[in-house]
Amino acid sequence: MVKSGRMESRVLLILCNLAWSPDGRHAMWDSGGVEVLLGLLRRSDFKSESTQDVCVSVLHGLSHGGLRFKGLARAAGAVEVLMQVEKTGSERTKEKVRRIFNMMTETRMEKEDVNWEEVLEDSGSTPCRFGGGKDGLSTNA
Repeated sequence: MVKSGRMESRVLLILCNLAWSPDGRHAMWDSGGVEVLLGLLRRSDFKSESTQDVCVSVLHGLSHGGLRFKGLARAAGAVEVLMQVEKTGSERTKEKVRRIFNMMTETRMEKEDVNWEEVLEDSGSTPCRFGGGKDGLSTNA
């Protein structure tokens, strides 16, 4: 629908909402949505500034997918396209582009509050047992 150019702004608004849900994000990744959206930005013949902003908003929603988005975006040449949009877009659009760049360049290291050495040391002393509780499983299961 985006490629057809019909009702472009309305379709982009729907995609923007979908991009912020995990299922919608996966569906757009699987259907080549990142490449289509970047192609739309590459054309840059938007009827309004708000349409460009919504297109970038969809990409921003899709960027919350971590490594999958990074791979799809790099393969589609996102850096060059988004750099051009950052030069010509509104302040609001520029901010979203910067957020996308941050998502693409950051390396996420989840901080764990688990002391794995302690867990491994203790694991040998408490075996898992089945059949101990009233539901058929012990608390260790």
